[in-house]
Amino acid sequence: MILDPNPCVPARICNCSSGTRGETAIQGIPTRYREVSMETFWEWWKRRFPDAQVLRELDEANAQLENEILRETIPIELQNKIAGILNKCTAKNDGEGGWKSLRPAQEPNGFGALKTWILKDHKSIDLCWIDGPPGSGRSSLASAALKAWCERFGKAGLFVSVRTLSQELKDTYYDTRSWQNTDFQSERDRMAPFLVAPCLVLDDFDRMDSDIRVVRAFVQLLDYRWSEHLTTIITAAKWADTLQSDRETYSIMKLEDASTLNRLSQARRVELVPTLSRLLRSI
Repeated sequence: MILDPNPCVPARICNCSSGTRGETAIQGIPTRYREVSMETFWEWWKRRFPDAQVLRELDEANAQLENEILRETIPIELQNKIAGILNKCTAKNDGEGGWKSLRPAQEPNGFGALKTWILKDHKSIDLCWIDGPPGSGRSSLASAALKAWCERFGKAGLFVSVRTLSQELKDTYYDTRSWQNTDFQSERDRMAPFLVAPCLVLDDFDRMDSDIRVVRAFVQLLDYRWSEHLTTIITAAKWADTLQSDRETYSIMKLEDASTLNRLSQARRVELVPTLSRLLRSI
């Protein structure tokens, strides 16, 4: 670091460290998730939803579409989606009812699109939303996606717990002398790194504090990042539209900001439920 004699001038990183900065380009990922990757997440997912379970669901889905009476009870749109999954799994014509590939049915809904976006798609995605019940791997997948994105583009990334950041923001409002704010940072100081991070993970977005000033700070953060085309990955227990129906517990509804709510609803979604399981539950 280079410290300027003028105390009003901020410190800056010396050029001599430019070759080593890649190791610290990604900050904030909890220790538990630092070793996760897109590949290790997929291996964990396959253990959680083993082949035997997926095979049973494939056979069940195939039987329902082949039964004319049962098929008539399924909406056409849902029939087409299930048929699409079955076609991707490519049934064998050996009379044994086997399948050549389980992955289209087994992988989380939207996982393939997320991986394609990170590794192949040259179009920028401003907002990605990962939702699933507790223990479904939201934080793990968000960490893996952040690491893969930063590696591909050679840019920095940040991972932050929304609940933790909410409390830190409240600390700047209520007690600037607290041990949690020893640098006497303002809200603007605290949010500055998140405004400019090339890729940002906001973990547990639905656990944001209800303090209206905290909510406003997060909405301003999302608004700025959207306007600057900066990638943001959000994790939550439920999908954006579902959360919006719960006005009492979803803090962001307090502002009644239609633009922000609309952007969140249009985010690229990854639902941490096996794709075929999700479709069968809709029948």
